[in-house]
Amino acid sequence: MSPAESKKRPPGSGTSKGSSVAAFPGRTPRSSQPTPGPKEPRERKGDPRTGDPTAQRADRRAASGCLWDACAALLSSHAEPEALERALDALRRAFDCDGVALHARSSEGVFEPWCARGDWERTPGDLREAMGVPLFCGRERVGALDLLARQGQRWRPEQISLVRTASGALGAALGVRLELDHLRRQPGRDPITGLADARTFHHRLVEEMGRAEQSGQPLAVVTIDLDFFAAINDKFGDATGDQVLTECALVLRLALREGDFVARVGGDEFGVLLPDCDLAPARRLAERLRHALEGHRFPRVGTLSASAGVASAPRDGMDPSELLGAAERALGLAKKAGRHRTAASGPTQTH
Repeated sequence: MSPAESKKRPPGSGTSKGSSVAAFPGRTPRSSQPTPGPKEPRERKGDPRTGDPTAQRADRRAASGCLWDACAALLSSHAEPEALERALDALRRAFDCDGVALHARSSEGVFEPWCARGDWERTPGDLREAMGVPLFCGRERVGALDLLARQGQRWRPEQISLVRTASGALGAALGVRLELDHLRRQPGRDPITGLADARTFHHRLVEEMGRAEQSGQPLAVVTIDLDFFAAINDKFGDATGDQVLTECALVLRLALREGDFVARVGGDEFGVLLPDCDLAPARRLAERLRHALEGHRFPRVGTLSASAGVASAPRDGMDPSELLGAAERALGLAKKAGRHRTAASGPTQTH
């Protein structure tokens, strides 16, 4: 277990018995059974009409920003529990409702309240609309989002649309976090990030290379390294450095396609296998991964930069060690060129 994981939790943020999900201060107990997803309401007399389209677009952009803040908070709430509370408060304003509650699936498969914000206490006769939305990661149900409307409010179509977007994004972020929290305790997994370790990565590389050779399809390898990571450990300590690595794993998993494979191959370096992917699309995906890492805000540390190297088979060879070596050399080129960039194997391939 890493120092970050063994660090004592602040009062009121302990875990429930047998649960891998952290609870947060001020949560409101709710039913452990999520309610069915929302249905599109019919327009009824007295519903507010749409206003200025420019104002609506601005509101939607602001609401989308709140949504991504909430997703980022899900990735960092181990180190910064208050971030999730602030993010749910922002979602409550974005949804224009009185209450937002998030439920997550525990290790026993029970949906437990994780964080609730707003006024959920009701007086007799105070009847209002509510919405329960299941959260899925792929086909797996990982949580639920409950919303409480304002008094006299009916859900508007634009609210329904935003909630649908939120359910997909929040479900993906929550599902990846729960999965990696579970996998870090399994053999062949890195105990800090939950990703595959270096040995498992090399075994998978050999397997994928064999498939590529038989099918004649390309295979790409991406190596990603955090710039000046040693300075983070020196300035903030190893526990903060471990938390940065944990969040990097979550960010990378969310940015990758289904079927891609990511591992922590050593220190602050991550390796990615991209089946059926040639050099040009692999370089574009490496840029997307790098921008995803650089766009994430890490608690205490802030933002970071990253460098990436890309190689592909058969262009750079059909031997697993040769292909990985080409990706490592490309990463070295990116570092020598000033960091904060992606380099591909071969001459003049840095940008």
